[in-house]
Amino acid sequence: MRSEYALWTRDVEERVLPVLRELGIGLVPYSPLGHGFLTGEIRSPEQFDATDWRRTSPRFMGENFRRNLRLADEVRAVAAEAGATPAQVALAWLLAKGEHVAPIPGTKRVARVEENVAADGIELTGEHLARLDALPPAAGDHHEEEQMRMIER
Repeated sequence: MRSEYALWTRDVEERVLPVLRELGIGLVPYSPLGHGFLTGEIRSPEQFDATDWRRTSPRFMGENFRRNLRLADEVRAVAAEAGATPAQVALAWLLAKGEHVAPIPGTKRVARVEENVAADGIELTGEHLARLDALPPAAGDHHEEEQMRMIER
């Protein structure tokens, strides 16, 4: 099964993941880095060019953006403690969810592919996992209304 699943998008945890585990079905989470937000490199909506869809995404706007920065900052703090990048921590957290979870981060650069692959070697402590599990979901809807109408057809 393919669904969005990340530190800031956990809709599948309560009802879908237990069923997938019971049936032996794998999950291939897309956007495991929160559309780049969990890398810690996005610090302002002004970083997006005029054609970037994130400019209209509720999670990347106004107060939601500011609230979500706190979530990204906590991922960054765990990364510093673990000797990893925030992206590696976000991926390692997903990989810790079980063998049936195989995230597919998108990237355009070889260096990012190498960074993402290295996440498999990151050992998060029980304390790190508990801190990450305790993070609140992202503030704001996944997409703006027009995008949701297209998705829900």
